[in-house]
Amino acid sequence: MQIIKDFGKLIKFRVNVIVVISSIFGYLIGNGAHDISFLQILGLSLGGFFTTGAAHAINQIFERKYDAMMSRTKDRPLPTGRMTINQVIFYAIIMTIAGAISFAYFNNTLTLVLGISSLLIYSFIYTPLKRITPVAVLVGAIPGALPPTIGYIAATGKIDSLALLLFLFQFIWQFPHFWSIAWIWNDEYTKAGYNLLPTKHGRTFLNAYLTFISSMVLIPTILLFFILGFINVLLLTVLLLVTFWFISKAYYFYKNPEINLAKKMMYGSIVYLPIVQLLFVIAFWNK
Repeated sequence: MQIIKDFGKLIKFRVNVIVVISSIFGYLIGNGAHDISFLQILGLSLGGFFTTGAAHAINQIFERKYDAMMSRTKDRPLPTGRMTINQVIFYAIIMTIAGAISFAYFNNTLTLVLGISSLLIYSFIYTPLKRITPVAVLVGAIPGALPPTIGYIAATGKIDSLALLLFLFQFIWQFPHFWSIAWIWNDEYTKAGYNLLPTKHGRTFLNAYLTFISSMVLIPTILLFFILGFINVLLLTVLLLVTFWFISKAYYFYKNPEINLAKKMMYGSIVYLPIVQLLFVIAFWNK
């Protein structure tokens, strides 16, 4: 049915699923194979799915005119008129309430606070900044990095050094990932007035270079897990090998900054993240 397809586009269903999976990885890392609560995972999944869906709905309310300018977004329900603003506002309110209840009832207050904070930052700070400054990507990386940390806190009930490291890792990962997307769709974003590459000058050598450098920052981030005693030498070696594989994608893109290599880098980032998260789960389950 068209309404189901439209609702999926409104909440960016595939992105929501990735958010949920990322938060579950965080939960499994925090739990460490100790009495997994499927009710906690259910609450975490529903909370993440609904609050992320609400954030995407609010985002599309604000950006409906600009979505109509881009081929990749012009078929969304608001630009086409298949949904009204009042309908989307209603959906956003219901999803926000459902997400908040899920976090509060099945998890804990910290997950609720972080989940709602993520929604607010994405919807009301990142969204308007996209048309003003490239700094928007830095702001957007905050809600983008929170899912595994929220999952970890759902399991542990606290913010500790490992929770912060999980946040830091995914925060750094956001930059090469999103800048590769911004490179691919730069013409469309420029048409709509968005500033999403590192500088406002479009597909330049400098922007390709900064994208590559951002991927290099993953190395010291991974090393921190080892320095603070969270992983052993074997896992460090495997993580570094996987990280160098992803960095190689960024390097080839930097040396020859073309759209097809930006796509390879983007797909590489999508593969890289769950591999690293799965390795962390294996490591902490064996402790």
